[in-house]
Amino acid sequence: MVHIVTDSNADLTLELARDLGIAAIASTYVIFGDKSFRSMELSPAQFHAMLKSDPNFPKTSQPSVGDFVEIYQRFKGEEVVSIHISRDLSGTYASAESAAMTMGGDPSVTLVDTRMVSAAMALLVAEGARLTKEGAKPAEIKAHIESLIPRTRMHFVLETLENLKRGGRIGGAQALIGGVLQMKPILTIKDGRVEPLERVRTFSKAVARLKEIVLHELGASRDPKVFFMHSAAPQLAEQLAQEVSGPLGIQSPVILEAGPTIATHAGPGAVGVGYII
Repeated sequence: MVHIVTDSNADLTLELARDLGIAAIASTYVIFGDKSFRSMELSPAQFHAMLKSDPNFPKTSQPSVGDFVEIYQRFKGEEVVSIHISRDLSGTYASAESAAMTMGGDPSVTLVDTRMVSAAMALLVAEGARLTKEGAKPAEIKAHIESLIPRTRMHFVLETLENLKRGGRIGGAQALIGGVLQMKPILTIKDGRVEPLERVRTFSKAVARLKEIVLHELGASRDPKVFFMHSAAPQLAEQLAQEVSGPLGIQSPVILEAGPTIATHAGPGAVGVGYII
């Protein structure tokens, strides 16, 4: 039997993960001063409360090699496809790779670097889970996901770039620091890193432009695959999801709330869309 393993950077809730058929999720860590938490042990509400009250800006850390070994040991004698955040954004893939080597081939672990994060990563994980249910082999699942990566988009708008800068994940968006105060960039994940896509004046216009981009790219799609995400901005995410889903004929849009790790870098107020063209 083939089992899908992923990590909490996909922002999947445990309920959705169960529905998709995800066997296990490796949790990242969030650290406030000398206090460390598994990110999946903190609800988004708890995290944002701590973000406001704790004087320490949180740090994040990938799951350890031991965390992955513990997960992989559950599937001895079987096969695992381990699907993860871009290795350019996190050490998670490296931990999974080391753990797979430690296991010595039992279970057999096939690793996939999605080159993505959050909603877009979740879409690719969902694709892997779908193929697993259809009886696909690990090599087929890996090949399918990797074929989708060039067609996968993760665009997002942040209230501020400060969290991304302080968390060290700003990538090519560094060039936007110190720019015109009211310019709000639309950011994207390109080649596994955060890069600027467009600059728009004001946050509301940036969100409106994000909607235009998604609808333009998916307008001709017969079966659009879209997940939405937000960080402490549920009403805005719901509005964006409805305005995008209506024209595309999506009946029940999936809206993910960023967990502590992604929220550390995105900051409160962020919204984004992951989709496959």
